[in-house]
Amino acid sequence: MKDDIVLSVVLYSYLDRPIFDVMLNGSGIGGANSYGGNGMITGIRVPFGKQALTWRLDGPPGMARNGETVAMKNPINLAAEQIPADAHYLAVNIYPDNTVEFVFDKYIPDRTPRGDQIIDKSERHGE
Repeated sequence: MKDDIVLSVVLYSYLDRPIFDVMLNGSGIGGANSYGGNGMITGIRVPFGKQALTWRLDGPPGMARNGETVAMKNPINLAAEQIPADAHYLAVNIYPDNTVEFVFDKYIPDRTPRGDQIIDKSERHGE
């Protein structure tokens, strides 16, 4: 049995500030603007088992916590059986409460329903 899978990774951040140095199990997967996504990083080796994801906070000069490294607070333990056989993409979704959701798909995954709600609320209420 394989120890990992190689995928193209797309990052979606639902934070109200930019992030950078996003690291998935030690591999850089980019950064994102406020409520944004970035390009795709191909050829990322994702091991099965416990996942580690960190990112650094950015923002305008003087913004609290700029440069601080944040780690996901929810555990993700990835098993081969969780990944569809035809999956080529992994969307990494980072939420404001520092939880993360992985979505696997044959094609580039869209934003999650939870992410759409966060963005919609921000656009309607300026939050």
